Parts: sequence; C-alpha cells; structure tokens
Amino acid sequence: MNNRTLIGVGGGLAVAALVVAILIAGTQGTAQNSQPGVGAAPAAGAPGSATGIPSILVVDRGAILRTSVAGKDLIRQIDEFGKAMEAKYGEEEKKLRADAQELQEQAGVLSPEARQKKERELRERGEALQKKVQEEQAAIQNGINIARTEIEKALGPILNTLFQERGATIMLDRGAIVLGSVDIDVTADVIKRLDQALPAVKVTPTKPEPGAEQPPAQ
Repeated sequence: MNNRTLIGVGGGLAVAALVVAILIAGTQGTAQNSQPGVGAAPAAGAPGSATGIPSILVVDRGAILRTSVAGKDLIRQIDEFGKAMEAKYGEEEKKLRADAQELQEQAGVLSPEARQKKERELRERGEALQKKVQEEQAAIQNGINIARTEIEKALGPILNTLFQERGATIMLDRGAIVLGSVDIDVTADVIKRLDQALPAVKVTPTKPEPGAEQPPAQ
C-alpha cells in the first residue's frame, strides 16, 4: 500500500513556506501596479522637467516588504499561522502514518477482506485530514491576499507622491539596476512614509468566494 497516496498531507502543513512565496511574488506585482503611469507629469522646475533628460527613481520592493512595519507584521503572522497549523494537524498526520506502517507490517497475517477494510478506513481518514488542511490553507492565503491589497493601496499614493515631488520620468525596481548612484534610490523614504500611513495589517483567514482561485494542493 502506498503511504503517500493514502495520507499525502504532510506538504499541506508547510503553509508558511507556501504563503511567503505567494506574498513575495504578489509584492513584486504590487510595485508595478502602483507605479505612476507613463504620462505622469513631473513637477514644475524639478530635475529633468525642462531639460528633457530622463529623471530616474529606484525602489527596492523586496526591502519594502522585509523592513517596513506592515511588511514585517505580515510575515510574522504568516509564520504564526504556519506554526499553528503544524501544531494542529501534525499529530493527526503522524498517527495516520504510524497506522499505515502498522498495516503494512500486518498485511501478511490479515485476510484480504480485513486488509481492504483497514486500507479503506485509513484512506478515508487521510482524505478527510487533507481536506481540512487545504480548506484552512485556502482561507489563510485568502486572508494574506486581502492584507497584501491593503499594503498595495497604501503604497500606491506614496510612490506617486514621490514621483511627482522628485520630478521623475521613470521609476525602476532595484532588481533591474546593475549600477546606479545612491541618490536615486528612494526606498528608505518610501518605507518611512509607508510606516506612517500603515503601521500594521491584520491577516484574517477568510473562506474564498466560490469559483475563486485556490492555493496549490500540496
């Protein structure tokens, strides 16, 4: 009997690693969606506004997530949800694996009917556990998406304001820069303003709407 097929729910407990990856990927899109439009006019008299020379600003999206108060708060909550799920479902998963191993050891002395019955019971228990894990994982992920959207909403006006104040014509992510002077990096200013505008976010697990995209099954 295949233990992985029967009770393959262990990966579902690694919700922290999953949602951190989702969070980082989503934040990379955040700055893109929040950056000023191509047609945004630079402030009058600002560098580059009269000369026609592009004025470039740089932001480090990863640093915004890692070091802003709201970003660190979000990551902390993700870690706590992961630990809570491990504690909640870990023992049940261990018991299933132990029972599956015991059944394999007894396979030679059980009748075919008794073996099939035990296999069916274990499979049903495994499927029920996996369903619970996946449903809770989906609710947590949905709560993270909602909290991340809150950060996006606060970040957008900050980027636009800095874009206007500096008379910029282009805003780039630090990851796209090979060389650049320090004075064009406005990440610290963005983080300072974001901390003032949004000092905390709350992740509330929320059941996704019917038809909404679900997190990948582990």
